[in-house]
Amino acid sequence: MQIPFNLNRMKDTELHFPQRFASMLQKDYGLIFFNEGNKASLDSNHAVIKDHLGIESSLRDIEFFYKSKGINPSIYSSLQAGELSRISDALEHHGFTVQFLDHEYFVHDHDGILKPIDELKIERVQKLDIEIMETLALEYGGDWTIKVAERHLAHPSYHLLGGFYAGELAALASVSIYAGYSRVADVFTRDKFRGKGFAGSMIHYLVNYHHGISPNHLYLVSDNPGTTRIYEKGGFSRVNQDFQTWLAMKKL
Repeated sequence: MQIPFNLNRMKDTELHFPQRFASMLQKDYGLIFFNEGNKASLDSNHAVIKDHLGIESSLRDIEFFYKSKGINPSIYSSLQAGELSRISDALEHHGFTVQFLDHEYFVHDHDGILKPIDELKIERVQKLDIEIMETLALEYGGDWTIKVAERHLAHPSYHLLGGFYAGELAALASVSIYAGYSRVADVFTRDKFRGKGFAGSMIHYLVNYHHGISPNHLYLVSDNPGTTRIYEKGGFSRVNQDFQTWLAMKKL
């Protein structure tokens, strides 16, 4: 039986998402994620400040931790309303530059109208072969994405789906299962296969696939307004957000 959707529980799932591919330290003020084998990945190496009391001390601790590992200090939003207005002065004082991410959150809450494409054969990917690694490196973001995917695949609750057209990898999508909530990510179509409806076919398949393995709420994060329409066609509705998403960075 599915529990009622709760925005705060979704936020908590989102904040802990990097724990699947990075180590995590619990601090009095929040969370620190790090992966010394993948220093180029911001998702793998950032802090989240959940308690803003004593912000100066928290920032000093974050800077010391990442500098000791040779990693540029980065801080992600903790998804709280009005958060940045409370800590922006302290971030600036410590030399952090803030970048707004404009992420939108969607939850699957109704039947979609997307249809499968018979020519696209979709299956779960259990390990990265040469073709997938080359695709991730060349078309999806570089070598650091391979390292993130490798850590993900080691967890049984991470399901990476590959769409193959004429035997060639054409599209990817993934879903990570947590307690009560599941996160869609990695929705991607290779450049030469775009315009064929493969992204919609992947989302259609993923939604049905998820229904077969979990009663969880299914949600996703989008930073591309151009993808909104296809998510809505897939049965996803935009979540009413009371928070901003941002990233604060500082060079060593």
